[in-house]
Amino acid sequence: MAARPLHLFEAGVVTEQRFMGLQEAPAALGPLLADRLGAEKRVRVPFNPRDRWLSAAREACRGLSDGVLASLQEGATVAVIGGECTLLAGALSGALAAEPELSLVYFDAHGDFNTLATTPSHYISGMVLAHLCGRSVAPLLFPGARKISDDRVALVGARSLDSGEITNLDRSRVLRIAFDREHPEAPGLIAWSRRRSVWVHVDVDVIDPREFPAVAFAAVGGPPMKAFADLLRQVFAVADVRGISVCGYDARADRAHALALPLVDLLVNAMGKVPVRA
Repeated sequence: MAARPLHLFEAGVVTEQRFMGLQEAPAALGPLLADRLGAEKRVRVPFNPRDRWLSAAREACRGLSDGVLASLQEGATVAVIGGECTLLAGALSGALAAEPELSLVYFDAHGDFNTLATTPSHYISGMVLAHLCGRSVAPLLFPGARKISDDRVALVGARSLDSGEITNLDRSRVLRIAFDREHPEAPGLIAWSRRRSVWVHVDVDVIDPREFPAVAFAAVGGPPMKAFADLLRQVFAVADVRGISVCGYDARADRAHALALPLVDLLVNAMGKVPVRA
């Protein structure tokens, strides 16, 4: 990480108007991260939904894919700060175009493994990981979009799952790793990650909502923030992390942005940097 420049992308992708607070996350987190990480490049990915939210998300994902691919080809480490998990349809597609054998560490309190046949809500973000593993969701498809083999995916911390989603996961080769109050060390993740080239995806609702309540879908029973910080730091220490995407922070639910700085410091420390305070 220290030997490579860092490129920061800000992509406030959301697929429904009710999650506009998530769209504002890049504006709250981006400047702090750019300052503390010393980003060599900082890119804002356009997101202009008007009344076509899914089309706007798809176009933003396509632009993000192109940007991530270019950055990785330049030898940079990539950080993506965004709205909801949908953005990974773009970020990971670009990363896989650069490094086809990349693995994915997916931190989320939810599985995001519904399909059109099992989803109770038709919420696109709740289907994105299934989409990335080949269970296609048409609104997220764009020319050249890449998928990942599900045996190269570790789903970490998912504790709020729909019944159909559980069936989908049971039929997949995705590795499910418990990460909650009772399993704060996520047994097996470090051994699985060791010496892999990985993309790390973080939905911050994986953290105990008593410590980090500014999320769209709080799920009780999550690990403490310190346990998450320690685990993320270990992943960066043992794996070749080519990029990280962070989403799920609801800036409107944290009007004073009191949680923004602790979250940024957590990420900066995990990436081996020393936070600089003004």
